[in-house]
Amino acid sequence: MPLNEVWNNLGAAQGRQKKTEAAAASFSKAIDGDSADPDYRFNLGFTQWRAGHYPAAVQSLRAATERNPSDQEATVLLGRALRQDGPRAGDPRSESRERIKTNYEEEAYRQLQAELKK
Repeated sequence: MPLNEVWNNLGAAQGRQKKTEAAAASFSKAIDGDSADPDYRFNLGFTQWRAGHYPAAVQSLRAATERNPSDQEATVLLGRALRQDGPRAGDPRSESRERIKTNYEEEAYRQLQAELKK
């Protein structure tokens, strides 16, 4: 079921626990379900950047800024990834920047409920 918001939020939780590979997999599932959402790509890029995977972070953050050119946070982070300027201890811009979704697709949720009742 396409519950992209759930995959996104799971990835955010995994990322905050420094489970980079698991977080990347969860964000990738969210992207597979909705490739147009720039937040999923931002979250993936942020997680990759924080882990020092700069080429992958650049790719993800470029995709985020292409989908939302006015996203200043993604643009700044893209610049840091291009310079391979990683997180700094105590810098609030380096921690818990993942974007959490608080809404979900009602129709997808109802379909999931119906499937679970079978």
